[in-house]
Amino acid sequence: MDQNDSEENSINVDSLDELKLNPLDVKQAKKAWQNWLDYHHSVREDAGEAIFESMFELSPSLQGLFDIPLSAQAAKFLAAFSNVMACAELPQELLFYVERLAFQHMNIDVSPASVVIFKDAFVGVLQQDLGADFDVKAKDVISQLVMYLGGGIIYSRKSCDLRKELLHESWRLAHVEKDQEEHEESGEMEDAKVSQKQTDDDIEKQSNSSGASNDQLFGMKKMSTSLPTSFNEMFSINAAVMGFQQASNTWMPIFLETLKNIVVNITSLKRMQEEVNILLLRLTPFARDDLVFTQFKAALLAALRSTLPKVWSSSHEDAWTWLWDNLIGILEPDLEKPRLYEPALDATLKGFTPRRLWKLRKDIYARFFQLAPVGQNFFKQSNTRLHFIADRVLEIAQEFFKDPVAMVSTISALGLRHVGFGIPTDLFTPFCTACIQVMKRHTDSKTTHEAFTWSLILTANVLTRTISEGSTVVMKAINANSEKSLYKAVALAPRGERSSWVLHIQVGDQFISPLMWAIDSGSMQVAECMLKDLLTIRADRAQYYYGVDELFYRHPDIVTRLGDKAPDLLWPLLDGLIWRSHRTEGNGQWRRVNYFVKYMLIDQKGKFSEATRAISSTGDPRLMSHPVVEMLIELLWAGIVKKQFMYSRLWNIVSLVVFLLSQEILPGYIEADPGDRNLRYMLLGSRIFSYTFGIGRLGMLQTHRAYIWSRNTFRKILADIDTDGNGEIDYEEMKEAVSRFKDTVKKEVKKALRIGDEDEISAFADQKAAAGNKQSKLYNRISAAVMVLLVLMLSQEPIITCQDDYEWPITVCQEYTTEQKFRYSVLGMIAMAVHYLMLIDLAVFSTEISAFLLVVGSVMGEMTQFLTALSFLLLVFGSCIGISCRNCPTGGGDFSNMANAIISLFAITVGLYQGDLRDIQSDPTLLTLVYIFVIFSVVLLLNLLIAQLNRTFEYIYQDTIGFAQLNRLSLIVDAMQSCPTKKWKSWVASKNFDERTEFDEGDLGLAGCVQVIEPAAKNRTSVEQIQRFGGTTARSMPWPEDRKKKRTDLNEDDRYAFLEEVLQKTVVRMDRLARYRTARGSTNSGSKGGSGSSVSSDDSLASDGST
Repeated sequence: MDQNDSEENSINVDSLDELKLNPLDVKQAKKAWQNWLDYHHSVREDAGEAIFESMFELSPSLQGLFDIPLSAQAAKFLAAFSNVMACAELPQELLFYVERLAFQHMNIDVSPASVVIFKDAFVGVLQQDLGADFDVKAKDVISQLVMYLGGGIIYSRKSCDLRKELLHESWRLAHVEKDQEEHEESGEMEDAKVSQKQTDDDIEKQSNSSGASNDQLFGMKKMSTSLPTSFNEMFSINAAVMGFQQASNTWMPIFLETLKNIVVNITSLKRMQEEVNILLLRLTPFARDDLVFTQFKAALLAALRSTLPKVWSSSHEDAWTWLWDNLIGILEPDLEKPRLYEPALDATLKGFTPRRLWKLRKDIYARFFQLAPVGQNFFKQSNTRLHFIADRVLEIAQEFFKDPVAMVSTISALGLRHVGFGIPTDLFTPFCTACIQVMKRHTDSKTTHEAFTWSLILTANVLTRTISEGSTVVMKAINANSEKSLYKAVALAPRGERSSWVLHIQVGDQFISPLMWAIDSGSMQVAECMLKDLLTIRADRAQYYYGVDELFYRHPDIVTRLGDKAPDLLWPLLDGLIWRSHRTEGNGQWRRVNYFVKYMLIDQKGKFSEATRAISSTGDPRLMSHPVVEMLIELLWAGIVKKQFMYSRLWNIVSLVVFLLSQEILPGYIEADPGDRNLRYMLLGSRIFSYTFGIGRLGMLQTHRAYIWSRNTFRKILADIDTDGNGEIDYEEMKEAVSRFKDTVKKEVKKALRIGDEDEISAFADQKAAAGNKQSKLYNRISAAVMVLLVLMLSQEPIITCQDDYEWPITVCQEYTTEQKFRYSVLGMIAMAVHYLMLIDLAVFSTEISAFLLVVGSVMGEMTQFLTALSFLLLVFGSCIGISCRNCPTGGGDFSNMANAIISLFAITVGLYQGDLRDIQSDPTLLTLVYIFVIFSVVLLLNLLIAQLNRTFEYIYQDTIGFAQLNRLSLIVDAMQSCPTKKWKSWVASKNFDERTEFDEGDLGLAGCVQVIEPAAKNRTSVEQIQRFGGTTARSMPWPEDRKKKRTDLNEDDRYAFLEEVLQKTVVRMDRLARYRTARGSTNSGSKGGSGSSVSSDDSLASDGST
């Protein structure tokens, strides 16, 4: 123990000086080291692992310092210590190398005791393997080197804190936008001149080394005098004036982007190493000769000096130089590795046969379950799924070399999904170890093994970092599907960030929404709690906090998603959009109600929101009775749609009246007075109006609808193609958009014609979308039918046929045949009926009439079924009777052939049969068939129809008002597609959604709502919906605990758990009391005759205990 303390004290942790060793001893140590490497030539990594295993045996707690696979850690140590041995005779180079190693380990909590333990384990392994060949001098040198290296790591960790702070703060200040005028007025221009002089010196040095002329040098200095103040512009200008124009447009921006991530995460060595490795991959496409890092350093320091002229000091210069030298020390030795790794790994993986790949995948999981048996509890999928995961691991390791930026995004997205799965990150290290060890057994290429190890460790680092950053307390509560855990999690959130905690987790360029994850994973109880928490209004003295703004900002399609995936959650969402005062006004007659419907009406671009369409698409009549939906319908109907709807339907009334005049009234008058030419001209004018305005207006209407559908569809396609969101579409993207649009049109045509098979998911989606547009689609079909009928009537028009007659305009002439007249009359009859059907939409003005029509429409399905079954019976019995009854009596009806038999049977069914069945008693066969038909058609089918109509009516009657509201909402949604933009903006402006509205009198509340006055007895409430808190008003502080809410919000399971806990405590207390009484009773009996006071005292103690 004393020896260990002495060795710990001998480690220099206060400075890092040169280590001078005896050259002869160093040679002896190098020889011993090489002998040990040769001894383990075939399994060198196993020898390195033996060192760490020996160390872990001496001190198991040291395992927490290493979070990468043991084989990779062993390989890194062997390579590093080989370099240390190579520099042992050169104190200055050894110092430089130890500084670089210390930089790579500055975040590891190394202590002198752990250094001594590692030294003992290392020397012990060498002693065991080399025996007598490992002499005292070699042992002493290696021990000194290990302790020197450990002391350097400890010293660097202690001394780098100030440098980290300077780096982080200077980088932050360099990226703060500054006003040039304030910069001049504050007297900072003098400091800028000093910085400019340093920049000019750098320019002169660079120009001298590159041989620039005096004119070029003067131009560079002139350009440098007009430097901007933002850092990125400053860097670009400095790189340009220094002659690095090409590099500043190629690889320097990549380096600068990575440097930002390194400096921001300067306190995390693991993240810095990850960024350096990604930078290596991103620099691989550039030629080695083009990567002159000294140019980047000169431009970087010049930009920092110019951007921070007031705060820049020699300490900043030293800190940035320290960071740069260490980064380059890590970067340059590995710069060529990706160029070698990528082809080697590609060739090896492509050379694997399917059987060998199958064996490799199988061995990976076998080895993983050996290293971490607990992993079997998380890998519950089938073997085919596990093999798919292993294949994906190999693909990621290969693809990382080709597109590192895209792979970082892909792995980050994968990591965020793993956050939802709740898989512990501790399993990634043994899984990577298993993959590396199995790959080593399946390939003989050392380069391939190194490439796979390097890429896999980088992948694991990105994945674990993403999971660690994304594993918030909210996500853990979702994984547990615990409302109690969720309340505890969000209770810790600052009041200004509480909404963000449940809506957005950002890791790199990837993000995940805890709310959407809860919905997708089926944690509906937690999702409902999250919605309620978001839509709870909280307030302190300074301001109100309400999550509706951030909810619709993060998820503008929240209503659509809930309608598709969790319709039951629409109710708590809509409930949260209502604030109802608990105070009444006007002598208790009315109360204030605020409906926060801004985002249900307006999207982020100021257009009509898709939320209302999503509500309509649910097709749920009960949802239409929700107060928020009723408010939406009332606002849109009264404010925009009502007048627009009346004007459009007024044309239908005029068209019907004119058509009635031209087809029925005027022809009757003309027939009574054929010589009245005024009547004939009135007929001509009315028919011209019907054809011109009828066909023209309806044609324009259909064309306009087709245009709107095409425009909206094409915009959606362009939005899908424009993934970067810059709004620019090139020629190739436009070609792809046109191709997609054509495919969409073909798909819609086939769907309309019922051509081809449609998958179940698409059919379900179309059914939901059609539920809210049923009425508008019916009107569109009727209007299209009227247009087609008018065109057909125009082709058979008698006035056109008789145009050559001298008495024109007339409707009767020799050229107008009887067949043409028949066709025209049939078309006119149908057109008249369809004209009347177009007026059905006017029922929307009356909720009762609309509800009645919906009931009629709903029972038509049962009527269709009845008529289908009746038609089948008519065909069966009509054909049978027609065959067997050639000479049947006709007194009871005509059954002589199939047609007459069907007519007679149908007349019997509907009660219009005029004959007497007793007249056909002479033909028992006919009478039997008729009776059998009557039993099936009248007794069975008609009564079954009555029962079905009764049940359907009962179902519809419960929600008749809801169905009527759904009908009106569908018409509103359809009408809003053609609403003029000017009219829409004017209506939105009139609602003043951006102005704050009072809650109660004098209490100025939140914006984005519509306030109404409702009768106090309509929705009675005595509870304040706003949760108000006293104390501090700082946004960074969480809300105080609401103990009342904590008691009342327990669900049934939590209440049972609480009751069980109380019962357990009661049992423990009773057991303790029983033991106490037993112990006191034995004492009293032993005393034999204790005083009454003692007994009384025992009873009182027992009473106290019971209490």
